[in-house]
Amino acid sequence: MAKVVLLGLETGAAQQIRRALQTDNHLVFNKPFNDFDNEVLDADIVFASGDGKRYMPFLKSMREKNPAMPFVVVTRLPETSDWLDALEAGATDYCSAPFETSQLRWLMESAVPTPRIRAIAA
Repeated sequence: MAKVVLLGLETGAAQQIRRALQTDNHLVFNKPFNDFDNEVLDADIVFASGDGKRYMPFLKSMREKNPAMPFVVVTRLPETSDWLDALEAGATDYCSAPFETSQLRWLMESAVPTPRIRAIAA
């Protein structure tokens, strides 16, 4: 189980991601961009809205405080240049709607180490 923060996501995208992740018993919290606090910094992974690139200052701040924090940029308007900008800015991954449950699970498994993965690596 991971603590997931959805940062600045519009309602439809947030609901879709929340439903998919809660099925796997992840704790999911919605936060607006103006409510960037310790709860965001204590998350296991952040999914942030990529629309308008409003995530950029938050990604920069997170990378300064927690360089290893998985940070996935989410958008309903995928453009190749936006995807590259996000990754070059330090995002862990980039995901565009519509979201498939299997895609979200893969993002979680690849970005957030699970106890099973930690046990294999030990």
